[in-house]
Amino acid sequence: MNKLNGWTAKRAGGRITINAVDAEGKAIKVLGVDKITGGANGVPTIATDKNGDRYELAQS
Repeated sequence: MNKLNGWTAKRAGGRITINAVDAEGKAIKVLGVDKITGGANGVPTIATDKNGDRYELAQS
């Protein structure tokens, strides 16, 4: 699972697009995100795209 920092999410049609920065400082765009889960009580925020790939979303 890739960890993405400084992310923003925007609805694009029926799915979500996430813009973020990866661990190497490279700008990343994740298209076709179906759901974003977690983010409370110590559970990391996880985005899952249309292919089932998962991304941990962090703000740092």
